[in-house]
Amino acid sequence: MVRTLTAAPPARTTPADRLAFSDAALALAGHEVTDPALRAIVERAAHSDLTGDEAVAAIRRHVQG
Repeated sequence: MVRTLTAAPPARTTPADRLAFSDAALALAGHEVTDPALRAIVERAAHSDLTGDEAVAAIRRHVQG
């Protein structure tokens, strides 16, 4: 008997789940986002108001001035 593995369907995540994951990943790297402007960008990305690329670009603009 041959068994094939199928990928599990993508999990449904909420913006709160995505923010918690982001915070946990940053904490593991020894970082914490305390800048309100950066936090707002991350929250917009978590709510799918920005794509990942747009969020990165906005963060770069904010940090680099």
